[in-house]
Amino acid sequence: MDVTTVNDRHLYRATVVLRDPHDPMGQVEMPERIVRFGPPGWLTVVHGAGQAGVVALYPTERILEVSDLGEAGPSAHDPAGSSAVHTV
Repeated sequence: MDVTTVNDRHLYRATVVLRDPHDPMGQVEMPERIVRFGPPGWLTVVHGAGQAGVVALYPTERILEVSDLGEAGPSAHDPAGSSAVHTV
């Protein structure tokens, strides 16, 4: 996906690589996640699916890489779901 098409109002499927908070030299890879760029300074990541999904906010200084970026279809977002939001 061309970076010029990415915006903060859409949901994307991506692999996210974070700096491991317990090991400064370590990394945590999270494949095939639903992500949203924002709010400013944060990456929103959905862990799990449907109503059991957990929404986590990661500060951008922990994000090392967002790859395999593609648009998530309408089925990736359940507006009726009641996902919990966690700041990490």
